[in-house]
Amino acid sequence: MFSLMEILEVLNSCNNNFCSDYSYSIVPTVLLPLAFLSTGITVVATFIAGLFGVKLKAEGPKKLLEVLLKPKVLISAMIFNLLIYGGMEAYQYIKHGPVPLFIQDTFNSDITYKKDPINVDPENFIWQQVVPEGIFASGTVVDGELFVGSKEGNLFVLDIETGAIKNKIFFGKFLSPTPVYFKGFLYFGEGLHASHHMRVYKFDPKTKKVVGSFKTKGHTEILPVIHTIEGKDYLFQTAGGDGLYAIDPETMKEIWHFEGGHMDAFVLLKDNAVYVASGVPEEDLGKARPFAYKIDAKSGKQIWREELPLSSWYGPVATRENICFIQGELHVKSELGGLVCFNSIGGRVSSVEIDSPVIGKPLVFDDIVVFNDFDGRVYAWNSVTSELKWKYESRKKKLGYNYSSMKYDGEKLIFIDRLGKISYLDLNDGSLLKSRLFSEGEKPENIFADTLILDKGHIVFGMKGSIKYFKN
Repeated sequence: MFSLMEILEVLNSCNNNFCSDYSYSIVPTVLLPLAFLSTGITVVATFIAGLFGVKLKAEGPKKLLEVLLKPKVLISAMIFNLLIYGGMEAYQYIKHGPVPLFIQDTFNSDITYKKDPINVDPENFIWQQVVPEGIFASGTVVDGELFVGSKEGNLFVLDIETGAIKNKIFFGKFLSPTPVYFKGFLYFGEGLHASHHMRVYKFDPKTKKVVGSFKTKGHTEILPVIHTIEGKDYLFQTAGGDGLYAIDPETMKEIWHFEGGHMDAFVLLKDNAVYVASGVPEEDLGKARPFAYKIDAKSGKQIWREELPLSSWYGPVATRENICFIQGELHVKSELGGLVCFNSIGGRVSSVEIDSPVIGKPLVFDDIVVFNDFDGRVYAWNSVTSELKWKYESRKKKLGYNYSSMKYDGEKLIFIDRLGKISYLDLNDGSLLKSRLFSEGEKPENIFADTLILDKGHIVFGMKGSIKYFKN
């Protein structure tokens, strides 16, 4: 048998590029793994034998290979590998699946969690607080209490006047959406893109208990939208690859289910119709296209469908006459985005294109749409004339991952970029009125949540758990 060095010597002994004394043939590639295995076994067996001062005979590794290639051994190895693979897949399935309700109940036998606020800088803040977990989405205030979820899967309850933490309720999955308050209850979903069989919860803010839930086959990472249509309540929840559900918020039972691609965006209700769009996640690139839909809100039947140039990962908005869908890819690197507007019968009427994906929920003032992009810039656009009225850049260079939506407190626009620069802008021309930083230091706290606008000021949430209630 040739060793590697012997083969190298033979090759080097040739005067020409090819050796005339040898004939060449193609070795079936199926034999290469066996050749590598044989070489590996020889090296390992020789090394181990050498540790004990034993000189291994040439046929030793050969016989060992013969044993390993017996049908029983090969079948056992195959079964063993399948068991390992199945175990890994089962672990991933359980990891990304829902937390059983009885486990949630066990953890929530005592939800008391006390923590006093941080009393610093009373001139600029009503209060400051830090929870031990990151916050991805804004909170909701009900009866003097602030309810806000964490990425570790806990719902925190704070006193809105003092900032003191009162309770911590365990759910076990990333609480990515903002809770929605409707007729005495909070409704919210859970999970991320890889999650499956995530629920929509109906939560009693008085008793601090879950009183109902609805399980989807996908993830419920965006906030639900609830409307009353002809005396009947409807909760609309997108669920990723599982499409869109209409749910009865009283019973938490399904009314109808619409499948139209991967839907992560919240819906828009107008004239008893649901407007929603789909996106194309990375695993579906080249296999699917994004679409805008108009659906009958009561029956779930499609009224029209129009193809979109790009994915739409956040909900549409309504101007005086039209419906506008945000555009931009988030699962792949992209330098293209914008808005596309349709009329009520599905005709495209206007659009705007920018060099970054559009993200967050736009604000509408008559026909003017104010929106922000993935890279930390804000735009005001006339949806009728397609004129871009103004543009504001929070920083000189693109940041990326700016998920926080633009907000308006009745006097000024409030925009927070990912690194925590808070910009207060004039609505008419986008001029900077003032700015401040959420946190100081070389590594500022990332901000992904929307700002919560209240009468006395606005609350900003950080991914290291900081909650700051700024004065107006």
